[in-house]
Parts: sequence; structure tokens; C-alpha cells
Amino acid sequence: MDDNLIKFIAEFEKLKGQHVITAWQWNIERLIAIGDDGTDWYYVTFDGKNVHWNTCVGRIIPLKGFIKDEDYEYIVHIAKLNDYDQLILKADGNIDRFIEAFKEDIAKLGSNHIFMTEVCWDLN
Repeated sequence: MDDNLIKFIAEFEKLKGQHVITAWQWNIERLIAIGDDGTDWYYVTFDGKNVHWNTCVGRIIPLKGFIKDEDYEYIVHIAKLNDYDQLILKADGNIDRFIEAFKEDIAKLGSNHIFMTEVCWDLN
């Protein structure tokens, strides 16, 4: 495995499920996986409604432990109230229904898009 990919996966393992700032769009999104499209590696993030593939050429900026704990917990609180996966979980506890819809979105990207890590739907 490429040394850089090992570093990206190690970073993911530390930050998975956390809200981060994406360097390309400067949005606060949840880090859910590392992906590969055959030409680049990606930080795969979730904004509560949609999945985004952010090239690892850019950065992600962690928030947990860098902003006040109460401010970070407020971000998590808002995610629990608004993120689609959390709403489904709260409604019927059937996260599999959400994951199936998510797989359809990934299929639209093309068959060369794969996950290099497990997808983490936990809020951390």
C-alpha cells in the first residue's frame, strides 16, 4: 500500500465520524470514509443529506479538541436533529434503509469509485 494512503487511512481512523472543515468548500461535514476512484484518494464526507468526495490533495481540518467542547457538542446536537441518517435511525431504527439509498448514490459516481475504509455512520 502506498505510504500516502497509509497516512490518509491513519488520519481517518483518528477522525472518523467527526465533523471536520473541508478545505475545498470550507463546509463543516462528517468524515465517513476514505475513497479511491483509480486516479486520486478522497476524504468522503457527509453533510447530513449528501455525500461528498473531497480530494486528499486538499486538507480536512479537525474541530473536535480544537474548539470548545460545548461548541463541538452543539454541532453534534444539530446533526442528530437534522442529518438524514440520524432522522431515519430515530424514526424506525432501520439504518439499513439509509445505507441502501446511499449505495445508489455511490453507484451514480461510477464503478471505479471504491471505499478504502469502512464507512463510519457514527457521530463522534
